Amino acid sequence: MPSLRRRHVLLGALCAAGSTFRASAQAAHATVVVPFAAGSAPDTVARLLVEPMAAELGTPVVVENQPGAGGMVGVAHVARATADGRTVVLSGDAALVMPDPQGLRRYDPVRDLAPVSRLVATPNVLVVGTGLGVSDLAGLMAWVRSQPPGTVSYASVGAGTSSHRGGQLLARRLGVPLVHVPYAQSPLPDVVAGRVGLFFANVATAMPLVREGRLVALGVASAQRSPIAPELPTLSESGLPDFESAAWFALLAPGGTPDMALERWQRAARAAMGSAAVRARLQALGIEPVGSTAAELRATIEQETRRWAALAE
Repeated sequence: MPSLRRRHVLLGALCAAGSTFRASAQAAHATVVVPFAAGSAPDTVARLLVEPMAAELGTPVVVENQPGAGGMVGVAHVARATADGRTVVLSGDAALVMPDPQGLRRYDPVRDLAPVSRLVATPNVLVVGTGLGVSDLAGLMAWVRSQPPGTVSYASVGAGTSSHRGGQLLARRLGVPLVHVPYAQSPLPDVVAGRVGLFFANVATAMPLVREGRLVALGVASAQRSPIAPELPTLSESGLPDFESAAWFALLAPGGTPDMALERWQRAARAAMGSAAVRARLQALGIEPVGSTAAELRATIEQETRRWAALAE
């Protein structure tokens, strides 16, 4: 009898352990950290992708917003996270490629992060207010060069963002100084009112105001025309060859994440970006699907880092 009782106790313990294991497995989930506020463009992208990624991963995927410092807070969190394959970040390009002369970035984008995929790009369009009296890039260039030095301003949504870099690049290409005016909120009302000269705006955000006749769009700052505004030429077509300043968003894991785990995330990203429904939804929002390989993302980070470092010199 004592032996039978011990067997019952052991069997009960094993069943309990099995139940605990199953509950733990069911409770486990993967996390996509979005280093921007809920409702932002990268947050929208993440929430579109988590369902197809979860289906491919075979585990629930949750979105966790950790905004701050232009995306660097959330990226730093993931750079320090346990490299067990359960946590990734959907980072904007600025937190990965912009110069950091003040040492605010508490991570090395190459050493502390493992690339998964460049998921999407969000092209910018160069816009001005209707009161400026220009209708194309040639007219803007002539107007800028006719103004006293240091009197033409451009807006951005923050230092290091694609709107800031677009203004820097335009100033360099035109050979004239432009005054940077960073905004904590959207600068579009001030562009419409003529309180700031020009702005590299997200194409999906700006085009409704353009079509209402409140803004003038001069060209898109990307290699190809935007599918939601195909009538607009690129700035390259309009007289500024190879002019590109688009934001992009990529999936990265903590440095040291095992190759097998990275490959699972890469398959999940391919599955999500390969969905016709997901691609259609992104394009309707003015967001261009990319879905690069890890090697292509690594090359993009290295190339863009060199490019913007040279511009800052």
